[in-house]
Formats: sequence, C-alpha cells, structure tokens
Amino acid sequence: MITEADVKRTVEKHLEGTTHFLVAVELRPGNKLVVEVDDDRAITLNELAALNKAVREELGPEADDYEMQFSSPGMGRPFKVMRQYQKHMGRIVDIALNDGRTLHGQLAAIAEATVGLRIQHPSKVKGRLPKLDEEVTTVHLTDIKSTKATITFN
Repeated sequence: MITEADVKRTVEKHLEGTTHFLVAVELRPGNKLVVEVDDDRAITLNELAALNKAVREELGPEADDYEMQFSSPGMGRPFKVMRQYQKHMGRIVDIALNDGRTLHGQLAAIAEATVGLRIQHPSKVKGRLPKLDEEVTTVHLTDIKSTKATITFN
C-alpha cells in the first residue's frame, strides 16, 4: 500500500535540483492520489507528465492500483506552503483572518512567522486606480485562515 508520505518523499526526490516545489499530496477515496506541484515561473504540462511518469516508475507495480493526478495549484486556491508566498511577492492577495476579517493588498514582506501587506484602498474617484498604504501591515501566520492570489483586470 502506498502512503501520502511515500509519494511525498518520492516527488521531493525528483524535484531536487529544479525550481519546482511540492505544494500538497492528498490521498482521496477510491485510491486517487492528487499531487500539486508549483514553480516560481509557470510549470508546463510536459514537466508534470514527466514527473508523474518518474514517480509512478519509482513506486513500482503498486502504483498501478492508484489514479495519480499531477497538477499545479489553481489561481483561486489558498496558499499551502511558504514558497507560494515567496512566489507571489509584490502581487495583490486576499488574506482571510481567523477572526472573520479579510485584508486585500500587496504582499510586501515575508518573514519566518509573519507576512507584510500593503493594504489596498479603493479610489473614491471613479476610474482612478486603488491606493496602497505606504506602511506595511504585519500579519502573523497563526492569525491567517487562508491566503489567495487575486487576478486584476485593468
């Protein structure tokens, strides 16, 4: 029987020396393994397919009992690892806090236990771009329920 830890270990081994990083491994009912891999740039389908093949070969015949799905995390999906925060540095994100509040702004700093956010305020004049605070608001990671990158259309 293959475990999430086995798959995680194997995937991380194959990602060594690349710019790719593992986001999540999830074993779902019906022997479905979902592996999310990201990169500081865009990751291609060919790279995901090659990784799937390499992992499947290393896990051996037991892997045939599982449906393995390799993908990159979607744009609207919450961040799961610190490297995703680093990837989105300088971009606009939505942070949902444990107390129910939501912060919207530019990811400006990342530390071991905190992130810095320049809060974005909508313009009071129609047609003008929103304003970003000059000062950085520090948010502790333990206070964050989820963080998502946003898409802005101008």
